[in-house]
Amino acid sequence: MNPTEKTPLMIERGKELRLRQLISLLVVVLTFEGIARKAFPTLSVWLFLLKDFIVTIMALYVVRMPAAPALSALWRAYKILAVLFVPPFLCTAWNDWVVGDHLLLAVFGAKQYLLFPMVGFATFYAFHRVKMEEILRFFRWASLLIIPTAALAFVQLRLPHDHWLNMAVTGTSLSAFAAAGELRVSSSFSFVAQYCAFLNAQVFMLMLALHEWRKRSLIWKALLFSLVPLFVMSSFITGSRGAVVGNTVIILVAGVLVLCRFEFGKALKIVAVAVLLLLTVRVVQHFVPQTMAAYSEREEGHLIGLSAEVKQRVYDSFFVPVKDKSMRTLFGNGLGVMSNGSDTFSPYAAVWRNYMWTETDFSSTLFEGGIYLAVIWYGFRLYVIGLTTRRFLREISGEFSVPTAFTQGFVIVIGVTGTLAIQPPIAIWWWLAVGMVLVLSWKCISPPEPEIEIEPDLPPPRKLFRGRSLYAEVLHSPREKPGVEGAPRDKSGRDQ
Repeated sequence: MNPTEKTPLMIERGKELRLRQLISLLVVVLTFEGIARKAFPTLSVWLFLLKDFIVTIMALYVVRMPAAPALSALWRAYKILAVLFVPPFLCTAWNDWVVGDHLLLAVFGAKQYLLFPMVGFATFYAFHRVKMEEILRFFRWASLLIIPTAALAFVQLRLPHDHWLNMAVTGTSLSAFAAAGELRVSSSFSFVAQYCAFLNAQVFMLMLALHEWRKRSLIWKALLFSLVPLFVMSSFITGSRGAVVGNTVIILVAGVLVLCRFEFGKALKIVAVAVLLLLTVRVVQHFVPQTMAAYSEREEGHLIGLSAEVKQRVYDSFFVPVKDKSMRTLFGNGLGVMSNGSDTFSPYAAVWRNYMWTETDFSSTLFEGGIYLAVIWYGFRLYVIGLTTRRFLREISGEFSVPTAFTQGFVIVIGVTGTLAIQPPIAIWWWLAVGMVLVLSWKCISPPEPEIEIEPDLPPPRKLFRGRSLYAEVLHSPREKPGVEGAPRDKSGRDQ
């Protein structure tokens, strides 16, 4: 075998490395897409589509990877979903009052549902064969993104509402979203909801970053623990219940998951995390009250809690849209109509979005694809939640139970309430968490991978006589003579 020729294992490892690089790039793009679109408005559309382009490249790698037993159930469910999407896709494409408009809208809408699951598959292939330290290193660096986003949010609070950093990516004012005179800042994101989704994802990323914290250097320990107050301030500075209440519910679900495994000691650790965060909230409220002004105004002075308005909005998102006859058709009004960005290229979508806006995922799905799409889309999401929950309860070892519980908590909470169909960033964070649960569960039950690559066949090492160096052995070894085994021969078979 040619030593320079790559083995199939080496080729697979190369693809996995490129997937890890693409995931890192995707996280950076998601974090800074908003501020880049504000700074370069002429490139706004291209920057908006950049994450789609990255995920498409990831999908091209994923479909060429070998079958993985840990992904067989998810692949099967995904293929069924793709087939079931044919009827709403055709209904959107053939409802043609502008030539080509609806076909493009159908592709864009189907992409919202079918492209981003590739992030989950890519996450598994990227990390399932690396050491745990490599996974933790990725999340340590990802958690550090709290620092620049928090710093930018503080800067925005001190800028006038008409400053370009405080404007929407379209250049319009966001002063209508202010509360108590404080703007609900979006940091480096396009709008507040995407900032909240980032902070929700940081719950499990920060817990993975803090896993095995005793092994870190003193500098890393100080840096990681300093992220906790920044994370708390960032959650409140948005003025959004989606960040504060969402993070609180994720922590509660993580505790319930650990209790379901009867790991009471680990449950106490989660209680300790919750107490630490609560104390941090009080400290931040005392020393930096302006960061909580907008949220406190909207929640009538409560810093953590479910107000009547929040409960009503949660109830309305699942039950009130059913009363609207325009959302109760069998195949809806067209895929992608309510998805962010569809109005930039589809006059049909622009008409609907100017007339109404379905804020929640359930109402959007019901409007776009009717009862048919709501059933298959939420059925698929609930299947993924059930699959990952079962893997967590049955396969995760005690060593990884706490960080995986937070990751699975994010999967459950955002999988039920998140706007996965209309906001690609939220869908990408969700599928990253799904893939990571599958990675950690696989690492707990899979046989260990070889630490080094398999080397090509080499001649056996020469046996040395006692007391001789390799140089002396070469000098004293007899030279090969004609007729010995291995000597070159001519075509007639005689020794040369």
